[in-house]
Amino acid sequence: MSDGALQGARILVVGASSGVGRVVGLQAAGEGAKVAFAARRRGLVDAAAAEAGGGAVGLACDARDEESCAAVVADAVRELGGLDAVVYSTAVDVLCRVADADLDTWADTFATNVFGAARITAAAQPHVRAARGRMVFISASSVDRPLPGMGVYAASKAALETMVRAWQAEHPDVCFATVRIGSALGSGIAASWDRGLLTELAPAWNALGHVHDNGPGGPMTVDQAAASVLAVLTSPVWLREVTAVSDPGRDNFPLGDSHG
Repeated sequence: MSDGALQGARILVVGASSGVGRVVGLQAAGEGAKVAFAARRRGLVDAAAAEAGGGAVGLACDARDEESCAAVVADAVRELGGLDAVVYSTAVDVLCRVADADLDTWADTFATNVFGAARITAAAQPHVRAARGRMVFISASSVDRPLPGMGVYAASKAALETMVRAWQAEHPDVCFATVRIGSALGSGIAASWDRGLLTELAPAWNALGHVHDNGPGGPMTVDQAAASVLAVLTSPVWLREVTAVSDPGRDNFPLGDSHG
């Protein structure tokens, strides 16, 4: 794909009810793509599809359920006429010290972040392969350096990345890509976190340079995070493992934008 390649592209975004996934869908639709917004919260994806226009649809999907994953892919293929790309954005962002994490916490996190991605990939890859398309998975900058309290989440994303590499090795005619994103302003991932625990962990996060996990420029916006995913979808060459970082010299404004 290249500039303008999203015109008419058929894209399924899983985890599109909020945050980066929602904005990926909206940006892709703005570039002329036909988008299926999918998530558990059907009302929110219906609203996103209505905002996107251009024949976008909202679909229900529970990534923890195999039948739901198979159904959402089948529904997207039927509604869009096929699949050129899939973006897997849904994730459980648990805040918990590893010493306090019970097996249910581990299982719940992996059920969405890894097993859900595996289910969607298994169902979608024959369709994406037929189109010689791309599958993009949202990962995290914490994979290589887990912050205190984010170990379970980081471990799940590390497993996700290895799974994606395995799919790529066995299916060289499809682009399987991961995009590592750190803190994205407006993503809403911290909404369910224990504020007391977050306060306890803040000094350690600051000492480890958490604010710079996206590069010297600090946190990026959710729009910029989504734009990095679109860059992978539209690049004329395959981008398989991407880390999105902010530009310290531009105050996170894209090229050509001004402060006014």
